[in-house]
Amino acid sequence: MTESAIPWQNFHWQGADLGGRYFPHAVMYLLATLPALDDLQGWFQFDLGAPTTMLYAEAFTAEQKASLMRFRQQERHAIINGKEAPLLDLPLRVGPWQIMPVAWYRDFGDEDTLPDGKPVLGTIGADFVREHILAVDFPAQRLARLERLPAPWEKAAHWTSLRLTDQGHIVIEVEVDGHPRQAMFDTGSSIFELLTDASQWLRLSKGNVTHTLSITAWGETKKISGGSLKAQVRLGGMVLPLQTVHYNEEEMWRDFFSHHDMIGIIGNAPFLEHTIVLDFPSGRFGVLPPVSGRA
Repeated sequence: MTESAIPWQNFHWQGADLGGRYFPHAVMYLLATLPALDDLQGWFQFDLGAPTTMLYAEAFTAEQKASLMRFRQQERHAIINGKEAPLLDLPLRVGPWQIMPVAWYRDFGDEDTLPDGKPVLGTIGADFVREHILAVDFPAQRLARLERLPAPWEKAAHWTSLRLTDQGHIVIEVEVDGHPRQAMFDTGSSIFELLTDASQWLRLSKGNVTHTLSITAWGETKKISGGSLKAQVRLGGMVLPLQTVHYNEEEMWRDFFSHHDMIGIIGNAPFLEHTIVLDFPSGRFGVLPPVSGRA
């Protein structure tokens, strides 16, 4: 495949005011279509930290819910935030691609719309790209699902290993002060350069909390504190431009990172000047240099 033949689809950034600061790249949204609902179009958060694509039940009218429930599978379900969610044999179209099945996330969602008036209908998760190649061009605000890698990217990218946990979370290898470590990559944690637990934060940071953010995740408000990073983090030989490390005090996250031997979560923030490539078939994650820096 040539670079000119890539079927790019644009995504939309939504900003957020957090802790007295404005983050312009807080949420990534993709426009998708539900053919079964007369081609209803809506926005979906692009969240690779969510293993399963889902519809927010409360974003739909009673009539739409009844129509969608006709596609419900009786014997299978997904687990979302520890709760069972029915699966629907229902196609969701994203540009030229299709996702099926999708989960039905009960008691979540509202009548929110983005500035263009289209509703926020759900989340597109990692199942959209699993077994494929995903390219995300952050400067141009576009992404694509590919079956083959453009030849020039093979040598141009900084590559590291990529794997999936049993739950479908994306794990990449980085070097922290010269030592190999594992980190989860999550587009749903977009604003964070590195998000870890309290004990690891003390080792990675300069030790002083400089700010606290109040964020909303799946309907729950959480306090996230941050400070200056003292460790150097590399990916495939490339120094990542990380300045800040945040932490979450919840034991759930400490246990999750410990179980998977992770340093924490890396969001979109370190890659906003780059195109990244998640090559699932080959088990690798690549970062392309800015366009001006490519041969």
